[in-house]
Amino acid sequence: MNTRSAYVSTMRKARTVADRVGLLDRLSRSDTRRAQYLRSMFAIYDARDLATLDIPWWSYPAIDRVEAFLKSRGDRTRVLEFGAGASTAWLAKRCREVHSIEHDIEFADQIGPLLAGYENLTVHKVPVSAAVDGRPAVRSNRRGHEHLDFTPYVAMVEQIGGTFDLIVVDGRARVASLAAAVPHLADDGVVVFDNANRAEYKSGIAGSGLHAEFLRGLAPSLPYPSTTALLTRKETVRP
Repeated sequence: MNTRSAYVSTMRKARTVADRVGLLDRLSRSDTRRAQYLRSMFAIYDARDLATLDIPWWSYPAIDRVEAFLKSRGDRTRVLEFGAGASTAWLAKRCREVHSIEHDIEFADQIGPLLAGYENLTVHKVPVSAAVDGRPAVRSNRRGHEHLDFTPYVAMVEQIGGTFDLIVVDGRARVASLAAAVPHLADDGVVVFDNANRAEYKSGIAGSGLHAEFLRGLAPSLPYPSTTALLTRKETVRP
């Protein structure tokens, strides 16, 4: 068992104890950021629980900035998201129209009940398959996914069409997803690119033609800081 798996296992066992003694309930009722963060620690890799907590899995500085951006837009924001999860429900509650692209059909079905009822939300399930020649045209660097071709997943943005005020890149094949999405970004729109500190994403972000602001800080359910980048055609996303 690697370090990450051991941590997740430990926190899920701790969750059982915290629930039994009423700690989860007390933390859930608090409206302080500290309590919300502590509560989220028990939701590690649990999109359904994070969705219940009404919080996306980005760095807190990025969450605050994006929420302010959405509020400045009122109810007219159109959103594209690569990678469904807790952020999908969060966005659907705050935006006029949300299109979420997900390659993992089993996962999409698991979180389906949490996303049901949002008439402004469409989850596009785009299964991927192994490349015929073993060389995917669009690949993911995730271990075990190297042989899969994510071309249909990335190309879905063209089928959806139009421009978007907010684009979230938080799924697989992120560099290719970003490149495909940039032409669909509104002139004053924002791209949320999560885990932007990873070396594999640096060249893609730098070559996107967008201005990048890297917002590092604590993130829900993680015991260490994370970095989420906000990319814009202009040099600010402040409302």
